[in-house]
Amino acid sequence: MKKKTLKIEIKIMILVIIMLVLSALIMGILASSWIEKNLEKKVEDNIYNIASFIARDDDINFALSTEDKDDVIQSIVQNYLDAVDDITFIVVADMQGIRYSHPVEERIGKKFVGGDEKRVIETGESYISESIGTLGRSLRAFVPIIYDGNQVGFVSVGTLTSSIDATRSRTFDSLMMWILFTLCIGMLGSFLISESIKKSLLGLEPEEIVKSFTEKASMLDAIHEGIISVNELGEITLVNNSAFNILNINDVDKEHAIGIVVNEIFPTSRLLNIIETGSSEYDKEQIINGRVILTTRVPIISKGKILGAIATFRDKTEIMTLAEELTGVNQLVEALRANSHEFLNKIHVILGLLQIKEYSEVERYLKGVAMRQNSITTSVVKMIKDPTIVGLLFGKISRASELGVNIVIDKRSNLLKEHNNIDSSTLIKIIGNLIENAFYALRNNEVEKNINFFIFEDEKEIFIEVEDRGIGIEERNIHKIFNKGYTTKEGSNGVGLNLVKNIVDNHNGKIEVDSEIGVGTIFRVTLPKGEKL
Repeated sequence: MKKKTLKIEIKIMILVIIMLVLSALIMGILASSWIEKNLEKKVEDNIYNIASFIARDDDINFALSTEDKDDVIQSIVQNYLDAVDDITFIVVADMQGIRYSHPVEERIGKKFVGGDEKRVIETGESYISESIGTLGRSLRAFVPIIYDGNQVGFVSVGTLTSSIDATRSRTFDSLMMWILFTLCIGMLGSFLISESIKKSLLGLEPEEIVKSFTEKASMLDAIHEGIISVNELGEITLVNNSAFNILNINDVDKEHAIGIVVNEIFPTSRLLNIIETGSSEYDKEQIINGRVILTTRVPIISKGKILGAIATFRDKTEIMTLAEELTGVNQLVEALRANSHEFLNKIHVILGLLQIKEYSEVERYLKGVAMRQNSITTSVVKMIKDPTIVGLLFGKISRASELGVNIVIDKRSNLLKEHNNIDSSTLIKIIGNLIENAFYALRNNEVEKNINFFIFEDEKEIFIEVEDRGIGIEERNIHKIFNKGYTTKEGSNGVGLNLVKNIVDNHNGKIEVDSEIGVGTIFRVTLPKGEKL
């Protein structure tokens, strides 16, 4: 008998409801704790502020110093009591604890009750206390009353704890209502989401989707990577159209390839070696039918037995082109962002000066900015004829300004507009990554935050040098810095210097690194220009 399983929408609803209930419980506990603390703090701040304000009332101070008996204090205090909310009583008393104001007039002239008033009388401190008085248990603030430099009494402002409890209860009731409402909405939402997911899966259960996927092997042709699978005899069991396209194979039909030993069609596939050794190979470079491809080959193993092997591959040229394009674009985008940020900062300065009507200062500032910009632009454009590299350098200069770093471009620098077989995007990726690496090296420097940049082009080659006085690289790690994935930067994927090294190697160039801990690092890149295209 087939085991019955829960439908996917039921599983989703159960999961979402469990998460909602747990979230509601956690939210309720945290909110209750927050309300408890903040409600009492709010009450304490309220009564303390009112008590402090009343204690500074000149009329009350004077009346209390003269031991007024004409109900002046009671009248003033009553006005305060009528004007404020959430206050049960305001009591003004002298140094003997005799009350001159009270919500119950019959208790005026009698001693303060509670015992917690002794501290303000004896020490003149201001504080919050909880005690039982003539009106019941209350939370009350005590503040001394000072007249002519001497304490003549004190004021006590309080709220009954029963009132605080009632407020707390109402707040908790409202919180529970919101939590219940949220749960109801969440449950409804979980039902709608599960129905939506079910609909998006065309009403199929996961098991049905797996079965359908297995039956639809032709979908592999939509995969951009080439895929070849063989059995334990090396016979092809699966191949997709992308494999034939990438490898430029036109004399064999895909359907006819099934069952043929793989080496008859792909002599350098090495899949037979994988079946023999059982070892995997990842991202291996090889040449098949004149095309350089990157191949990953893994054995198909079930219960310890090798049942075959599978290879996936991509055209290396295509991968490198895509990676280089993305990296180059990122460098230019960062340059544009830095320029835009610097421009906005200058606009804000000008707007600020205009708002305070410092027109002469605006003129002076604009002349200074124009002079500096013209100086930088003139010197850079004079040395660097490639407009793309000029734009990159301006962006890096702006980025350096944000980081408190100074980029010094060697006056001997020279770069032509055209560079034979070296395009501008290649230089962008090299220069951009090396300068960004220098920024990181200078992140903790307090002095000498300079990056020295030099580029020179002659008829045969382009020479690039980037120097920083940063943290340096340990000698034992210098050989690792160009490895893919190696990085000391938090959040980095470690591809910057690896990409630079690959570009240099592809152009038959040379990259050198001199570094010393605490002194700095110099990168030198030499790129042969080759023949003019």
